[in-house]
Amino acid sequence: MARLKAMTMISRELVRCTVEVALALALSAFATSAGALDAPSPPRRPQFQNVPLPEAKPAVGDTPRVETESAEDCMANMRAAGVAFEPAEAPTGALDGCAIEAPVRLVSVTVGIRRVALIAKPLLACGFALQFSDYVKNLLAPLGAGTVGASLVAIDTGSGYECRGRNHDSGAKLSAHAKGLALDVGAFVFSDGRKIRIDAQSDPQSTAYVKTLRTAACGWFTTVLGPGSDPYHASHLHFDIERHGSNGGYRICQ
Repeated sequence: MARLKAMTMISRELVRCTVEVALALALSAFATSAGALDAPSPPRRPQFQNVPLPEAKPAVGDTPRVETESAEDCMANMRAAGVAFEPAEAPTGALDGCAIEAPVRLVSVTVGIRRVALIAKPLLACGFALQFSDYVKNLLAPLGAGTVGASLVAIDTGSGYECRGRNHDSGAKLSAHAKGLALDVGAFVFSDGRKIRIDAQSDPQSTAYVKTLRTAACGWFTTVLGPGSDPYHASHLHFDIERHGSNGGYRICQ
C-alpha cells in the first residue's frame, strides 16, 4: 500500500491549500459572476498542478494501477475512514486488460453526523474508492456547506467500472474506467432539496460550488475533465488516478 499511502499523504498535505483556494474562488465567483450560468472553465494548470506524485512502478502494458498490500488492508482503511461499501466480484471484460484490484461498490461516505450517499453504488478499485471518499470528506462536503449553505447528502455518478476504450472507442487505449480507477459525476444533491448539475447551474452559489470543486480536484486526482474539455465530457466531471507522462508525474486538469 506504499504508493497509495504516499498519494494519500500528498493529498492530505494539499487539503489546506486546496480548501483555501476553494474558498477564495467561491468568494471571487460571488463578486464577479453573480448571474453566470455557463459551464465553468477553470485554469488548465492550477497552482498545485505540478506537485510531483510518488515514483511509479511500471505495470504490464504500460497501464498504471493502484498498488495495495491486500484487499483486506484497503477495506480496513475504508471502514476506519467511515466509508460504507460492499465487496464485489471481479468483473470479466471483453477487452484485454480490463480488471479491478480489490473491487468494491461505494455506498456512502460519513461526514460528521451525516452520510453522503453514492446513488449508483459505483463499482471501483478499493484504492480509488478510498481516494474519492477523501475528496468527498475534505472538499466536497465542507465546500458545499460554506458555498451553498446546505449539507451534501448524495452524489449522482456513473457506474465507475466499464470495460471499454477511452471515449467509448473500442480501438483506443483502455480507459481508466476499465480498471475501476475512474468515476464520472453528474450532479450533487443537498439537504435543502437543491440538485446541482455539472452541465448547468441555476444560481450563483451553485456555479461557484461546481467551479471551485473542479479546480481543487487536481489535488486528489491526476485527471480532471468536464464541460469545455471535449464533447465527451460535456455533461459530467471525470476523475481518475491514472498516471501520465514519462515519469508518471503529470496531471491533466481541464
